[in-house]
Amino acid sequence: MSERSNVSIAEILGENYKITSIECSDYNPQIDGNITVTITVTDVFGDAISNESVTVTASEGNFTQLNGTSITAAATVTATTNVSGQFTLTYNCSEWGLITFNANNTNNQINVTGWRTYLQTDIWLVEYNATTTRVTLASTVTTSSTTTERNYGTTLLNDVWLRPKKPMMFPTYNGSVLVIAKEGNNTLSHRTISGSVSMTSQYFQIEWSHQGLP
Repeated sequence: MSERSNVSIAEILGENYKITSIECSDYNPQIDGNITVTITVTDVFGDAISNESVTVTASEGNFTQLNGTSITAAATVTATTNVSGQFTLTYNCSEWGLITFNANNTNNQINVTGWRTYLQTDIWLVEYNATTTRVTLASTVTTSSTTTERNYGTTLLNDVWLRPKKPMMFPTYNGSVLVIAKEGNNTLSHRTISGSVSMTSQYFQIEWSHQGLP
């Protein structure tokens, strides 16, 4: 006749008795936004495990709040679960791309996208992301363009890294005017393909691969 064992399931399974999950409030957040990362620890039966210390790490960027209270920004935070087996962290999306969160033997990922504004005036908007510069013009000011290249009068690209590696030309204004971005020019320029054009308004959006984030 076999003897019953008094060893608990928790002792038999060890750390496998505890299950850690990581849930994110948004898996495709915008750059510089904030998301909530919820850590939950349960046993194999789905019951909450309270007072459990868990270390959470972000592959890039920082956590800025624990359970809604501000903390010193850090990529690694250790916290204790509440009676529901949970705690929450606020993560600031300061880096583009895939960000991995690790806790115990569990991980989860978000993909940070979107644009940062570099410059904005009443008619110009310059934005960038990890790889690309985007310039938008919405102007009702009359501008004359000829076959001679002319600069726009506004400094748009003071930082060299925002500019293209080589000169880029973009057809605009019904294809008759070229907008030009150069690695050595802190603004854009324009010219016609042939003849002269008086543009009573200009609306365009152009993009190019920049020289790399500083």
